[in-house]
Amino acid sequence: MITLVADVGGTQSRLGLVQNGILNEASIRHFLNDKFNSFYEVIAEYLHTQKAIKISSCVIAIAGPIVEGKASFTNLDWKISDIDIEKLTYCDNVVLINDLTSLGYSLKKLPSAGIQHIIGPETFNRKNGQYLVVGLGTGFNVCPVVEDINEKPVCLQVELGHISLPSSVKEALNKRIGASTFITVEDLFSGKGLSDLYKVITSGKIKSGEVISKAHLEKTDHEATYTLELFSEMLGLMTRELIVQYLPFGGIYFAGSVSRAVFNAKVTSKFEKAFKEDSHYLKDLEKFQINLITDDAAGLLGCGVLSEARV
Repeated sequence: MITLVADVGGTQSRLGLVQNGILNEASIRHFLNDKFNSFYEVIAEYLHTQKAIKISSCVIAIAGPIVEGKASFTNLDWKISDIDIEKLTYCDNVVLINDLTSLGYSLKKLPSAGIQHIIGPETFNRKNGQYLVVGLGTGFNVCPVVEDINEKPVCLQVELGHISLPSSVKEALNKRIGASTFITVEDLFSGKGLSDLYKVITSGKIKSGEVISKAHLEKTDHEATYTLELFSEMLGLMTRELIVQYLPFGGIYFAGSVSRAVFNAKVTSKFEKAFKEDSHYLKDLEKFQINLITDDAAGLLGCGVLSEARV
């Protein structure tokens, strides 16, 4: 049995094939979304690159909410339906899931080389079968993961990026840069948010998150460095809020391009200091492990786990 799996983000899509529960790494292809008018064109292009194969099922992870087999994207002008994919692939077993959900399913199968430890214990002192995936890239979202009685993952779909920015983050940010226009969580914690923060700090200069990170690492822009340090500090405060909400003693797993940029920018100390500051909510923050998912195929791997569970 062959399953077509896909991880569709705000800027690019990854597709691959899973056979007998194993992801075929040689089958993985990347596509830039702005080169296509729809995801259906991406699927058609991908299938054209493969030998004549019969797809038995499809699991598609999408960066946006899914309602009754239909999905729209938070940061992309595409719409997808399971019925349309069935027609395109001649497959009547199509499942659409949130992209963070796919990462939640991947956690237990991710190779150790695909996870970078950030802070917290190397091994767990406490574990309650609860995990949290935090996606920080084009947008922001989380996926709470809870193990069932058989220790199999149950992944919940949420859209946390569109709630109001927590008061602890807003107040700390306002002390640094004055009243800001960051209203929702995603307004700040996203690629655009990082760029907008730099714009505020520099009184109008515009740089992408990627350029800001590069300038910081090359030590060519002290304002870029300050932006990343402040962003990392605010992310530490936001992570404290997430811990209080979800109590993920099994670990927090960050993912996404902005997560990688921040945690590889040598400003983790700012994150850790803000994260561990005296909290009125929780006294054992040091018991929570913070990790970064670095495996680009993690979303596809999670889609494969779900496809196997549905057989």
